[in-house]
Amino acid sequence: MKTTMETPLRPLGTVIQLLEELGHEVTYAYDDLVFVNHNGFLLQFESTGSILNLFFNQDCPKKEADTIEQSIIPAADKKGLSIIKKGQFTVTEQPDENLQIEFFNN
Repeated sequence: MKTTMETPLRPLGTVIQLLEELGHEVTYAYDDLVFVNHNGFLLQFESTGSILNLFFNQDCPKKEADTIEQSIIPAADKKGLSIIKKGQFTVTEQPDENLQIEFFNN
């Protein structure tokens, strides 16, 4: 009997469309992460494809973060996506030019 690891389908196209409609640009999508222009925030897919976690860059001003949160969550809901505010993140460049991302939950 052969078992295969199932990767959940992630509605990346829907997420990109949502972000563009709100005036954001997806700069990079890697594995379960969706990076947005200026790195003010990013989205992380949960194991269930239509649920995403919202993390704000620690450098993102609170007022800007609140505005994004208040627009993105209801807009996502209308597209059948569920976005949950999880916390913050930092990005640091490593000597080998790779990026290290650290997440801090609320």
